[in-house]
Amino acid sequence: MPDGTLAEPTALRKLYGGRLCLDFANTVEPREAEPRRDTLAGYDVLVAWARHAGAIDDATAARLRESAAGDPAAARASLAEAVELREASYRVFAAIAHHAVPDAADLRVLQRADAEAVRHASLVPGSGRYALAWDDAAGELDRAWWPVARSAVELLTAGPLERVKQCAGRSGCGFLFFDTSKNRVRRWCSMEECGWQEKASLQTARRRAARRRHA
Repeated sequence: MPDGTLAEPTALRKLYGGRLCLDFANTVEPREAEPRRDTLAGYDVLVAWARHAGAIDDATAARLRESAAGDPAAARASLAEAVELREASYRVFAAIAHHAVPDAADLRVLQRADAEAVRHASLVPGSGRYALAWDDAAGELDRAWWPVARSAVELLTAGPLERVKQCAGRSGCGFLFFDTSKNRVRRWCSMEECGWQEKASLQTARRRAARRRHA
């Protein structure tokens, strides 16, 4: 995977998943059509995405960039682990969205990543409950994806998994999302993109059909 330092603003803007792990799985666009574009063009982009998604703060992002600059090989290795986690997450939750059983090997990838992540976390009191606090001082390069691994396992174990869906847009978007609609009727990753395209396509088809009837 080539190194890079910048992600396109549109790529960073698209947080349609509703859960951190689903947003991370959506960093390949589109998922079900060609050509595909991988947003994570380098470790710096991974850090930028993690900051944009709220997985890390500015100070942590700065430490990670400094650590990566001092050890590019380790940064590339951490990015490769992040991509493995992303692809396994996508396959697991895409299977769930289609009421299928995820592959056991993909589940093991998520389990290993989560086990590695929680080794670097501590339980701390929060507002009415305890929460995990990450070790941000060490500058561990994997810190960028630790919350993603935790998010994936939390979603798998706490659910409700029937709310995990895949975008039905005809463009092949394939993004995953957590449906929070009251009646669980959401079909698209976003109304602004795939939903609008779908409705525009249906409207065009209706107009053509009407013109044929009047011809």
